[in-house]
Amino acid sequence: MFWSKDYIVERLSKIPRTLEDISIEVFEGVSPTNDFLQKAGLSSENCIDASYVCRDSHTNAGIEQVGMEKELMYPYVDDSISNEFAVQSTQYQLMLPYEILDNNIRKEYRIFQPEELKARFPIAYKQITEIKQQSESEKQEFVSADYRFENESFLRYINTPKIIVTNNSRLQASYDPTGKHVFANGVGVVLGDPTLYLYVTAVLNSSIARAFPEIWSREGVQSRGKLNSQMLKRFPIAFPKKETTEKVISTISRYLIYLNRQKQMARAYAIPGYQELIDFYKRISDLLILDTYITNELDPKLLDVLAENITASDGGFEYSADINLLIGLQEIKKNILSSPDFGDCRFSNKFTNILATLKNSTVW
Repeated sequence: MFWSKDYIVERLSKIPRTLEDISIEVFEGVSPTNDFLQKAGLSSENCIDASYVCRDSHTNAGIEQVGMEKELMYPYVDDSISNEFAVQSTQYQLMLPYEILDNNIRKEYRIFQPEELKARFPIAYKQITEIKQQSESEKQEFVSADYRFENESFLRYINTPKIIVTNNSRLQASYDPTGKHVFANGVGVVLGDPTLYLYVTAVLNSSIARAFPEIWSREGVQSRGKLNSQMLKRFPIAFPKKETTEKVISTISRYLIYLNRQKQMARAYAIPGYQELIDFYKRISDLLILDTYITNELDPKLLDVLAENITASDGGFEYSADINLLIGLQEIKKNILSSPDFGDCRFSNKFTNILATLKNSTVW
């Protein structure tokens, strides 16, 4: 049969398990426009560490370096830049005048009261009081409500590992293993099973994910232009029948985290090779994910070659700055392509038809 785009979308929409089913929480980030601290134009006076900056989210003007107590500063993820597999922070830091009270997955937190803020974090206190004075014609009592975030729900998962999903021209998912990043115009995903983070990150970045905005639109979930938590909760999740396939996809996800991080850091040095490897490993991951979601008909020889070559140690190499690991990933690619069994692999007619449909669709 001919697998049309509509038929593929229909098949995908009938997958019963969704991202909500395997998640502890799917939630939206901090508002980029409505929160007082986000809009602070901070002075560079009395700097103790000029590497921290804040921004005016309305005008993007008047950005100045500021020395701020490090305990209150968190790296900020901007959806205007690519965040695929690896978190790429902007130059901005966001001030959170809150205390995180425990180390559980879901955190308890409290806001610092003005007296405590003044005693423990005098520079932050000074900046906030200056902003308040500038914004009001009459002097009023300084209270915590002046700098409390309108929506504090994202604070429950500060310092909790999560996937951060942003939506530019398509979904882009990055894994934040420490959970320290603050994000806006995006959605955070905290999974119930921590072993699934790498697999789910790969699925959210796969080519097949481009079909899901159409699913959301048909089902009336997409209520506004940008991505929201309700839309992402509906994302269908399918897992490979073979554990080895899931392991290969998860390992490729680790490769892509490393490669994307290295590509970000290497821009200033013009080191070649990253994008070529990223494209190669993404194509393999896409094939495996497409097979998992729709066909289950990949040539077993292909799976054997991949399982034999795509391996990784238990250590966190994906967060290493060792450029020599690039050579290792190049060798793995070379070994896969030179394997006789890889050259003998064949795609079924159905699989080839689906690949052609996805490639030729103007939507995907």
